[in-house]
Amino acid sequence: MTETDSSIQLVVGAGKVDRIIPDAAFWLKDYRLNDRWIYVDYQPTTPTDRIVPEDLAVTLALNSQAGYMAFESLVQHCPISLDCLPDKALQDTSVEERGIIADLIMSMVHYPGFGASVATKLLHKKRPALIPVLDNLAIFTAYMNPRWPEKPARGDSVKDREKILEGLNWIAYDITRPENEAAWEGLKEIEPHWSRIELFDSIWWRWFRSIQPV
Repeated sequence: MTETDSSIQLVVGAGKVDRIIPDAAFWLKDYRLNDRWIYVDYQPTTPTDRIVPEDLAVTLALNSQAGYMAFESLVQHCPISLDCLPDKALQDTSVEERGIIADLIMSMVHYPGFGASVATKLLHKKRPALIPVLDNLAIFTAYMNPRWPEKPARGDSVKDREKILEGLNWIAYDITRPENEAAWEGLKEIEPHWSRIELFDSIWWRWFRSIQPV
């Protein structure tokens, strides 16, 4: 690494509500220290090409609000095929391909017990380089909210396709913007097996929680 860990910073906000996260390496390491690594490192034993009801369990490691209704929905609708998804990382997708991702998420958010947060926490484990976690608090009402942190993030469930697609587009923008390229290289040295959206998600989450604690 040509720069020290403490000099790594990320610019996030998709050019709309840009914020600078200082010392991104610290927040990445802090994520591991706060037990979130269990979700990232866990390798499901379920099929990689479809969703089955057992996949819901891993979302609990991210404090999802999944309950019996979500499980019942998956029992009714599973298996859910993932064959429609592009075989690439989010940073390599087109707007049209992100629309396909949004459509798959939308096919799940109207199930009882589901919203964008639970759906993407489940789908992310199947495609960790393609589908980011669209958390109600951290993403929709903080990262994408120009009034945050003055207006605290809330946990309202999101079930709107345009909002979901917007979230995907914002994250795709931030993980490909030129001013962050050197940062991703440095962060990848710390967690070489993590995808770029895993790095983004973990750093943003810890920095978000440092400003708006539980």
